[in-house]
Amino acid sequence: MSHVVSKPPAAPHTAKGHTKKSKKERRASTFPAFFANYAGFQYNPGNSAILEFYRLCDFNHWDRDDPERERAHKAFKDALVKEFNDIYGTDEKDINSWHKICTVVNIDPLPDTLRKARDAVLSKHINLVDLVDHPTGRVRVYDSLEGLRTYTIATGKYFPKENAYTGGLLKYLLREIHSKYAGHRKPGDRRRHHQ
Repeated sequence: MSHVVSKPPAAPHTAKGHTKKSKKERRASTFPAFFANYAGFQYNPGNSAILEFYRLCDFNHWDRDDPERERAHKAFKDALVKEFNDIYGTDEKDINSWHKICTVVNIDPLPDTLRKARDAVLSKHINLVDLVDHPTGRVRVYDSLEGLRTYTIATGKYFPKENAYTGGLLKYLLREIHSKYAGHRKPGDRRRHHQ
């Protein structure tokens, strides 16, 4: 009787030879810990995190001006920013962070320089909450700023601007839907095309 020793299958490769992480190697989400703070609420990780937050508000019968809702909303916005940072990073000068976004918005092949990667991402109209909700899948890219604006308003998928202005990768991606960008930019920075 012969014994055949087989090698474990190689990890799938992405563009530029990067390997995909197995399910066990993927990082833990910040959302289960956030939602676990609310007794009786059953978080569904298959739904959009922001839609789960709205469901939490309904579950607790919180009105929009309820102080408990306001506290929960602040904590949720912090969790959303932490989740983005954990997935994509915080360094706007790290090409790997930009490549992660390129992959999710289906930019292929991956640009070979930081500038090209930034320009490729910044040329797209994408919702930042969707980037958090779908870090391993495909995020919808809108044909126009108006299409993105309509979607964002209709779904309530606003990224927390008061956290995103703190710098790093998020400051390059944030754009306000209702008014002009009010954050600090370097002279010559152009308006960004993301919400």
